[in-house]
Amino acid sequence: MIAETVLTPENIEKVLKGITIPSPPQVVADLQMEMAMPDPDLNEMADMISKDPGLAGGVLKILNSPFYGNRDIASISKAVMMLGMNTIANIVNTLYLRDAMSRQENVADDTYKAMIRFWDSAADVARACQLVAQRLRFHEHDMAYMLGLFHNSGIPLLMQRYDDYPEVIAQSYLLDEHRIVDTENKHYQSNHAVVSFYAARSWKLPDILCQVIASHHSAIDIFTEKDGTNSDEKYLLAILKLGEHLAGLYRTIGNNDNDLEWRQIQDDVLEYLSLSQFDYDDLVAFVADNGIGGQTYFM
Repeated sequence: MIAETVLTPENIEKVLKGITIPSPPQVVADLQMEMAMPDPDLNEMADMISKDPGLAGGVLKILNSPFYGNRDIASISKAVMMLGMNTIANIVNTLYLRDAMSRQENVADDTYKAMIRFWDSAADVARACQLVAQRLRFHEHDMAYMLGLFHNSGIPLLMQRYDDYPEVIAQSYLLDEHRIVDTENKHYQSNHAVVSFYAARSWKLPDILCQVIASHHSAIDIFTEKDGTNSDEKYLLAILKLGEHLAGLYRTIGNNDNDLEWRQIQDDVLEYLSLSQFDYDDLVAFVADNGIGGQTYFM
């Protein structure tokens, strides 16, 4: 295991003091149950989504965007049949997670805008992870998408809890002698990786994703020490760190021109993924061609 996170009531209360993690809506739980069936009913899934006009409209809007090739899809049933249940489920999770963690009472306008910008960047990281996984022919590319989407989900929750959080997280990206989460630990006795872990558990993500999320800022130790970490977890972590870098997360969240964390693990991550410098350069161009990597949401 990458990390041991003990889920005792005392630990949860300490870490999440003053933070409310929204539960997934019923439609997400229903979709998860249907997908877990031996023979999932795609028509039933389409019907679940179609019952919520706002959700159905959001799904179609995303499917018909440049990310998915400007398709001309007019119905959820057609969308599910064309793109499959995993892609549709990813989109539903994206829409609901963003809405649930941004729709809070008594949030300052600046904080609300920062959260919206955060979810724009989170969607880019998720898509970058999916593209990397596809290019590497990793069979769980939909899982890579969910990892990219959820891995920093604690950030908007901490934004709501602490007025100075955007400044603290940006400060943490400027230091290369510590883990990014160490700065948060010093200020709040918690950090976004741990809060994201609990959010992922609340939304019933697979355990392997929860463990990668919990330790995604311990990557320097994990890769440079070449420890005995579970190979599937380590492979997903490598995809995540590469996806973060390609999406420019060090700029969009850290407001930094240099990705200090990536600089320390780049060689080890690329070696672990069996990527040459040519392969890496090709991935940079491939992801950029898909509109990811040049954003500056937090500038």
